[in-house]
Amino acid sequence: MLREAGLRVTAPRVGVLAAVHALPHSDTGTILHRVRSERASVSHQAVYDCLHTLTTAGLLRRLEPSGSVARYEPQIGDNHHHLVCRA
Repeated sequence: MLREAGLRVTAPRVGVLAAVHALPHSDTGTILHRVRSERASVSHQAVYDCLHTLTTAGLLRRLEPSGSVARYEPQIGDNHHHLVCRA
């Protein structure tokens, strides 16, 4: 997926992409915890950078429900304009 999007394959990108696929609708903290459980040396900044890069490349979608932190999901082809976080 990374190569098809024109991105270099790096351990942090693979970890973040795998974490979001395993835990869709996760916030940054949850993603960071999941990535670090497998790659302890990955920094907060690396995860933020990866999320930005993967979102910009169209591999992930960032959702920002009103009154909630941003969440990420691998499904990018549908419409969530009506999404409200209840839990």
